[in-house]
Amino acid sequence: MKKLLFSLLLFFAATAVKSQDSLVYSIIKEAILEDSLACEETRFNQDGIMMPVRGIIQTFTHRSFNDLPGPFRESGSATRWGDYGLALSPLAATWIMKACGVKSRSTTRRLMTSNAMAAGLTIGISQLLKSTVSETRPDGSNNNSFPSMHASLAFMGATILSREYGHISPWITIGGYTAATGTQMLRIGHNAHWMNDIAMGAGIGVVSTQLAYFLTDKILGDKGVRRMPVSPSELAQLQAWDYRPSGFRLISGTETNGRSLDDIASFAEPEAGFDPTDVKLRSSASITAGFEAEWYLTDNVFISAIGRYTLAQAKLEIPRFDTTAWGEQIHIYHGNISAGGTLPLIRGIRIGARSMWGVRYNEGITFCRVTDDMQVGEPLLNIKSQLRPEGGIGIIIDMLQSHNQAVGFTVDYLHTFGTSFLPNRFVINSSWKAMF
Repeated sequence: MKKLLFSLLLFFAATAVKSQDSLVYSIIKEAILEDSLACEETRFNQDGIMMPVRGIIQTFTHRSFNDLPGPFRESGSATRWGDYGLALSPLAATWIMKACGVKSRSTTRRLMTSNAMAAGLTIGISQLLKSTVSETRPDGSNNNSFPSMHASLAFMGATILSREYGHISPWITIGGYTAATGTQMLRIGHNAHWMNDIAMGAGIGVVSTQLAYFLTDKILGDKGVRRMPVSPSELAQLQAWDYRPSGFRLISGTETNGRSLDDIASFAEPEAGFDPTDVKLRSSASITAGFEAEWYLTDNVFISAIGRYTLAQAKLEIPRFDTTAWGEQIHIYHGNISAGGTLPLIRGIRIGARSMWGVRYNEGITFCRVTDDMQVGEPLLNIKSQLRPEGGIGIIIDMLQSHNQAVGFTVDYLHTFGTSFLPNRFVINSSWKAMF
């Protein structure tokens, strides 16, 4: 398994380096007359490369957590149809808009070709890894956990929707990736997957779709690519790459650090007869998602409001007791106000820094004993709910995609004051931004 995952890591890293030079569809001479995204519609886009890399890294770093005693309760079928409905909604939206006559960047023939290859690659790679890795699901229902097929299909559909209709409005792109991120949350919430499963699934969906569009270009050339004209004012903005990027962004990524807590007395309440002296609270890296409204006061200085939800899996490590506790989930909510500044780094790329202040709320958790017949036994330990102030710093990188949208990522460090429950958190997010 390790050799397979290491080979995949090398493949994705090599692809990221190579794609910058050899996989870009070059029609620079038409860029003056047409939307820059439409001009590069058939290029291999490396935006999604970090997703499978994140999944591979989490697979190695989460092994000790995944193998700890502490099963998770089954929350319905691992293939529940509601999850598939949300996962397939971005792809369904693409074809509904097509059927209603909304012009996409690809003609029907080209769209069918790229979609068929994207689905084949996504399903094929996911199924190959499922049968090769054979990872047991958190709820123990089967050994098809790694990677998440739901996440693969969701991010495949979101990438297709963005490529075909993102030129109409960046809100279409944000909507597609919101549905895909929601699918990841559902799969973790239903105890059907580990964190590395959904990260790898997302990466497979995005990279497979990008590769499918590149292969479609090799097969069909520029046949069936529709050019989308822009207004003179938008054209001038694109040519100058001069913009004040106030906007609204979807953020989705990982919140981690401090995943093993030895001293839990300050935030936990043991039940009668249970001594938590040597008990450890272990958690996975978290999936986190939210929205940020960003307003630029000048060309370089901004303020923003951030709302974010974080979900992680947790287990109790109980070395001195002849007992096992059911795995539970950690739910954390962040509300922050941010201020900072950005500067153009090179054409179309801004980099900046920010400070954040606000509050964090974590829900209470009760860990219960696993009985001999795998039922929920008596409570062992209660984690208190807490509302605490927090502050932090971070960096932002935005890459202009068109006159009204950008993609990028944020890296933040947050400290929660007055608690020893996961006080220090690093947050790494991808972002999709609609600019006003």
